[in-house]
Amino acid sequence: MVGLYVHLPFCRVHCTYCPFAISTDISLEQKYVDAVVREIESATVATADSLYFGGGTPSRTSVSALRRIFDAVRRRFELTAGAEISLESNPEDVTESSVAEWLALGVTRISIGVQSFHDRELTPLNRLHSASRALEAVSVAASTGVRTNLDLILGLPGQSAQSFRESIEAAIGSGAGHVSLYLLDLEEKTPLLTQVSRGRVELPEDSLVADLYQEAVETLTRGGLVQYEVSNFARRGEECRHNLRYWRRGEYHGFGMAAHSFMGGRRYANTRDIRRYIETSPSATDFSETIGDDESRRETLFLGLRQVEGLHYDLLIELCGKEGVEWVDRGLGEGWLRRSDGRVGFTSAGFLLSNEYISQLF
Repeated sequence: MVGLYVHLPFCRVHCTYCPFAISTDISLEQKYVDAVVREIESATVATADSLYFGGGTPSRTSVSALRRIFDAVRRRFELTAGAEISLESNPEDVTESSVAEWLALGVTRISIGVQSFHDRELTPLNRLHSASRALEAVSVAASTGVRTNLDLILGLPGQSAQSFRESIEAAIGSGAGHVSLYLLDLEEKTPLLTQVSRGRVELPEDSLVADLYQEAVETLTRGGLVQYEVSNFARRGEECRHNLRYWRRGEYHGFGMAAHSFMGGRRYANTRDIRRYIETSPSATDFSETIGDDESRRETLFLGLRQVEGLHYDLLIELCGKEGVEWVDRGLGEGWLRRSDGRVGFTSAGFLLSNEYISQLF
């Protein structure tokens, strides 16, 4: 059983915080889809129980182009009954008619990039939608019964404790069954990093962000959205199957520019250059590595501990030996680890520094 990922890079604008491989040249859509279809048709036949359209902004891709990709996937792979099929979207693309078209194609889950429910926080990000349009989009999607996720970002320019709390409450009341809450991570070469570095934009203090993250975990839980991974919260049964496959080191095929795959103990990725991808697909791979025992150990620790359920204590000790015993004892004593039902996982405070803590095991 595998998961499938299709990268659809087209966006109307480039958001200031975005480090992903995107293109604003929609005139390339036809050639790009031709290349994706070629790559899908060259893949090894398998059975899949999840299909995820990410980007970019997949909702920007025309329905006819999406249909071609769906048809290619169904010719090459056997999608299980009840397969989870996710489509990322921006609020401005979500209407009753667009949702109906996506559902007709087979989409079972829509993920909406809200980021904030305050207009003054959306403007520095170069987002096109307003807070009211975001609420409307989530309501439209959720009203159809399709599983609906919304993304929020904590640590935005101009964000206050009160404005963030209002965004969390809006998310809880929106009808979404899943919320992804990300801490703003300024990556190299993004316009927002440049603005912050030059003092043009001011971010909230790290201490405030840490406090608000822990508060959000409690608030979302009270609202019925229970944390199951460092950045993800869901109502019972609405966890994202596709993303769980990543965190549990399951196998997946990735198609499109910059798409990653993990098959047969090998991880590989396609070029981030859209024109090169179009020209060379289905042979557009520009990175490949075989996962050895040491890297497998690291991934098991890192990905397992990202999840709220954590790792079985015995497995952690098998992987880390005496050092693992001391690490667990230290974490329990200092309050950044918890232990229950034979498993070890981070507390909400521990998640904030989880990368640093996990690196102590490497």
